[in-house]
Amino acid sequence: MEHNGADSHDGRYPGPPVPTDVLISFHAGHLDPAFADHVREVTADDPDAQRILAALDATNADLVSLRDEEVPIPPDVRARMLDTISRFHTD
Repeated sequence: MEHNGADSHDGRYPGPPVPTDVLISFHAGHLDPAFADHVREVTADDPDAQRILAALDATNADLVSLRDEEVPIPPDVRARMLDTISRFHTD
């Protein structure tokens, strides 16, 4: 995700407060290094930004914990999926 920073105080980067979409990109490692450094600096003392980043960390941890857990597809969902897939079969 690219951000042109048009809403920043110096015209380069946004914040503070840093928009949620920028925090998400920062957390995912999708910002260029200079932009990431800026976000890291302006969010260090921002409790709202820290709460969002902590929630993203917790979400990632939850997802990682489910990685090896096999959860069966409910029969009705499986039937609907197979029905949909069969409509695309072109034999």
